[in-house]
Amino acid sequence: MLSILADIAANEPKEQRQGFDWISCDAQKVRAATPFWDDRDIVRLSRNLHAKGVLLLGPYHFGGDQQFRFAFNERLQTTQKAAPPAGKNFIGGNWQPDADTLAQIAQHNIPERFALDLLPEFVTYWRERADAQRSWGAKFIQHVIRNWRQFEAKQNRLQKSQAMEASWRPSEQTMGTLVSNLKIDREFIEDRIAEFVSYWRESGRTIENWDSQFINQVTQSWRQFEQRRNNQSQASPMYKSWQPSPDAQDMLATQFDVPKAFWYEAIPEFIFYWMDVGDAHKNWNAKFVQHVRMQWKRYNASMEHSTDPRPISANWQPSADFYEVLRLSNINAEFAQSKIAEFVLFWKESNQLHTSWDSRFLKHVKREWANSHSLTQTTDNRSTRDISIEEELTDRSWAF
Repeated sequence: MLSILADIAANEPKEQRQGFDWISCDAQKVRAATPFWDDRDIVRLSRNLHAKGVLLLGPYHFGGDQQFRFAFNERLQTTQKAAPPAGKNFIGGNWQPDADTLAQIAQHNIPERFALDLLPEFVTYWRERADAQRSWGAKFIQHVIRNWRQFEAKQNRLQKSQAMEASWRPSEQTMGTLVSNLKIDREFIEDRIAEFVSYWRESGRTIENWDSQFINQVTQSWRQFEQRRNNQSQASPMYKSWQPSPDAQDMLATQFDVPKAFWYEAIPEFIFYWMDVGDAHKNWNAKFVQHVRMQWKRYNASMEHSTDPRPISANWQPSADFYEVLRLSNINAEFAQSKIAEFVLFWKESNQLHTSWDSRFLKHVKREWANSHSLTQTTDNRSTRDISIEEELTDRSWAF
């Protein structure tokens, strides 16, 4: 956009105001130069350039007016500079150091090639500043000496740096700083040494002060270790009698419209999974809500929703969507498959009709799985071992 406006400005009359060249051009010229953009794109791009401080925009609204007024945010330079003070002069674009200047630079043991490499930036800088000096040669000598000293300091640092040795160990002073001043366990520090040496030997880098680098890395590792330890101290493991809090239950019911029968059946699988994993967490209620939400969302998206009840067929099998919901419940597919035969047999003999055999089978599998791990109680506080298969399979609590 900036390039296109520059091309347009080159062929348009300019009006100088407040130190800027303002161009007022026909909006149609801008459209013709940008056939790949519509008016909204042109407005958006020009405003972005204006926000970045690159382009100045006039009062005309592009698209709403016939004229588009703009200026580049570059103040005009007067064609003739004010005369420099007596005895001083501006630097020319083709200025070169004379032989005496180069000889004085050589007296500081600075290679001539080094000095001449600095010449373009020196000339550009002082031309932009538009300052006048009595002796540009003296100014150039100062510039070269300053850069040479910086170059030597950098070279000295590189020469003093050394590669990591396999036998390296932090000094006693470093160990004292870490243990006494920073309060880091000595055993923790010792455990970091081998890792530190191995990493830097493989990197092949050279560093002037390995002890300082070691202090920085150990300090960072210690902070991360303490943060993890603090988090773990506030966490608790899962236990067999865990139940979601009333707040979690209320959130599932009111915010996510999950029926109690659904989330209640998810408790045993949730407990067993996390007891088996062995992790500790600070907020089991939040994890349970997330667990149930994922199941409920998948259940609603995949379960059958036919309004026509039908009997179960002799060769009935759960759908692929059923196994996806089962996977979210952390129940083995093999376990579910082992329960199909008795499920089909019971409902074939009952001759009952239902709209979703997947949902009924999911409830049956969940209860059987929880019962096999001695983790489930029903909503009327009886153990599943005290409930007959007929009562379990005809239970209507799952018909949410």
